[in-house]
Amino acid sequence: MSALGSASCGLEQAMKSERLGIELRSADLRAGEMVYLERRGEEYGWTCGQVQPGAVLPDSWMYYTGEWPVGDDGRWEAFFADLLAELDSMTTTGDDRCRWSPDDPWPHGGLHG
Repeated sequence: MSALGSASCGLEQAMKSERLGIELRSADLRAGEMVYLERRGEEYGWTCGQVQPGAVLPDSWMYYTGEWPVGDDGRWEAFFADLLAELDSMTTTGDDRCRWSPDDPWPHGGLHG
């Protein structure tokens, strides 16, 4: 079990992806509010703000501060699927979502001098 920080909008953990989607959508999150998401095996967790020091590392984690399209069913479904795919890509079970080819070293593309 992780040491997720306490927050009025979260401190939820050990749930399947379906419940995660329901909780995030009903949490009244706003753009700019930092939300921490994690995956441990087949279970997910989330909270607002940062994780407390000393937390056991999850299989994958991310912070999100963008818009939450909760008022539009179509946008929410696409957004949530992409959010999970990004989180899952950090584990061995997810697809590789690397945006750049390993053959294109930093700086990328048009940034070459």
